[in-house]
Amino acid sequence: MRRALALFCLVAAPTVAGAETPGRLVVLGFDGVDARMTESLLQQGKLPHLAALADRGGYARLAPTTPAQTPVSWATFTTGRDPGGTRIFDFLRRDPANYLPTFAVAEEGTRVFLLGRHNRAAAAAVAAMVLFLVALVGAAALRRRRPWLHALPLLAVGGVLGWLVGAWLPASLPSVTSRRSGTPFWEVAGKHGIGATVARIPVTFPATPFDHGHLLSGLGVPDLRGRIGSPAFYTSDPFFQAGTDNEFSVEIVHLPGREGAIRTVVIGPQNKLFATPPRLEIPLVIQVASDRRSATLTVSGHSVRVGEGEWSPWVELVFPFNPLVKAHGLARFKLLSLNPEVKLYLAPINFDPRFLPPGFEVSAPRGWAAELFEALGPFKTVGWAIDTWTPSEKITDEVTFMEDIDHTVSEFRGLLRAFLDGRDRLLVHYFEFTDRVGHILWRCLDPQHPAYDDTRAAEFRAMVERSFVLMDDIVGEVMAKLGPQDVLVVLSDHGFSTWRRSFHINTWLAREGYIALSGGTSRIENLENLFDRGEFWPNVDWRRTRAYHLGLGGLYINLAGRESQGIVAPGEEYERLRRELAARLEAVVDPATGQHPVSRVFLREQVYRTFDPQLIPDLIVTTSEGYRLSWQSALGGMPEGLFEDNDRVWSGDHCTLDPDVVPGVLFSSVPLKRRQLSMVDVYPTLLGLLGLPSPEHVIGQPFL
Repeated sequence: MRRALALFCLVAAPTVAGAETPGRLVVLGFDGVDARMTESLLQQGKLPHLAALADRGGYARLAPTTPAQTPVSWATFTTGRDPGGTRIFDFLRRDPANYLPTFAVAEEGTRVFLLGRHNRAAAAAVAAMVLFLVALVGAAALRRRRPWLHALPLLAVGGVLGWLVGAWLPASLPSVTSRRSGTPFWEVAGKHGIGATVARIPVTFPATPFDHGHLLSGLGVPDLRGRIGSPAFYTSDPFFQAGTDNEFSVEIVHLPGREGAIRTVVIGPQNKLFATPPRLEIPLVIQVASDRRSATLTVSGHSVRVGEGEWSPWVELVFPFNPLVKAHGLARFKLLSLNPEVKLYLAPINFDPRFLPPGFEVSAPRGWAAELFEALGPFKTVGWAIDTWTPSEKITDEVTFMEDIDHTVSEFRGLLRAFLDGRDRLLVHYFEFTDRVGHILWRCLDPQHPAYDDTRAAEFRAMVERSFVLMDDIVGEVMAKLGPQDVLVVLSDHGFSTWRRSFHINTWLAREGYIALSGGTSRIENLENLFDRGEFWPNVDWRRTRAYHLGLGGLYINLAGRESQGIVAPGEEYERLRRELAARLEAVVDPATGQHPVSRVFLREQVYRTFDPQLIPDLIVTTSEGYRLSWQSALGGMPEGLFEDNDRVWSGDHCTLDPDVVPGVLFSSVPLKRRQLSMVDVYPTLLGLLGLPSPEHVIGQPFL
């Protein structure tokens, strides 16, 4: 009864404008829904709800941003600015002072906690005074002579106890600041008294409070380890190795045995509060049943029995920094196998929304995520909610991947249903599963893909189509709950295509003399180096380097006066080098295919109206269909050879493709005024549907 009452209060509370408006605006975002695939399935009659929506209103392809990347496009959707204006132009950005990569979405820092380095002394003083006053009052009540003399010993005791307890207080706390510029359209709506519920949109972390609204953050929220998503794999196989040099930095834990009680640890977050130990760990006991059909997992005071091939329920994981400070997480295990070796998978650990660290805002208001948890049950808080890392390393298979998708979508559909029962005039909700399926299973659609396998394709090809049908089912459920005055908009940020070949652009830059090396080519880079601030560019001689690539398409000139060791003079030398690089890259030919891997190289001013010249790449490299710039190129790596077959599970992509190759989709229950649509047009269109004018900075034009 209390749960039902909490749910009713959560979703049914009226907003300022909700009861007065003639209709609602519901916006559903689906990541990575490809226009060509959508149109094919529409023609086959497999997307009946989207077809009905198009018949009622309209459908058109939606041009993504340049580059066609998830955080980039959704930041433009949110603010109406192009990537130069949002300052979200890639997954990664570089620091011109040291050339090191960092995440583009948010910046991590520190903030003083209470009195900072004086916390311990303050705790001692407060404890001493409290005990002294208590003793003083007690002595006075007992009418002792000179009560202060009786209280003095407790003054010392309190000081000692406070000094000891004060050691458990950190001097500083981690802080996170969004790097996105621009005003979200829901904040504009809130200022005009329009209630809004916004869920899971990328680049909304940390969550910012706004008038008359609720926000649940999406992509950008890290897992408990501070990663975009860091799963773990436990195995008793002493010879196990990840499939691709573990570029995605899955935690590999080798077990000391395969029978009875196997003692190991769950690896937790870095110890950014006290430094020692450098990373937190908690004990995990895997008790293998005598019949080897199940195992009991004991961790953080909880025991769960899991059968072979089964998932555990949500498990609470508590990592103590000390007796006073703890990090609380939620995760699920899957017992992959017990025969012949133990294989246990631990999904990325989510922050428990009931016990969030100070300043870690996954929702606005801050307590809303906890209210959702109490009313609707557990849900993932990590922004990249579906694990693509372990299947990419061939640690888990397609079945586990799809099970994770089904579980994740079910949780977020539950949230959507609750939001639909609310009264906010504006509802914006995002799903990521369509994108993740494309990344992992696109090889099953492409017989020419190096990782294509007839058997797996026959078994899992339908899963790609199934993800589109699932999207259509969600749209149908929403349509059934809307009235005739309500407006529904469904859109995706970009499309998808096959990724058959990788181009190592930094290797090309080195071979052509644009990057100068003091030694051999660089080592293999991985995400661990990025997250843990490892060494990058170890063999680059910056005093002789003219250009370098970082991220997914960002090409930078080593510009004097901007880069710390820049050598290219601003002005004519800079412009000449940019034109030269663009022309030469577009002329590169892959000898194995005879094709040009690079489609177009844009000068930044060709695609961005305004930008920070210190921040934005000097050129944006986009690739032809079938090609992508390599993972190693994204992190500054320079493997041997210019090209490489992509024989990996991560087989579909969009990140560096020419935007013309990967258009997204837009459906509306209101007829379209035109069919040439771009992501920058969505912002003024949505404000117009709410009866609001667009701010002066807006680039796009309304189409509804």
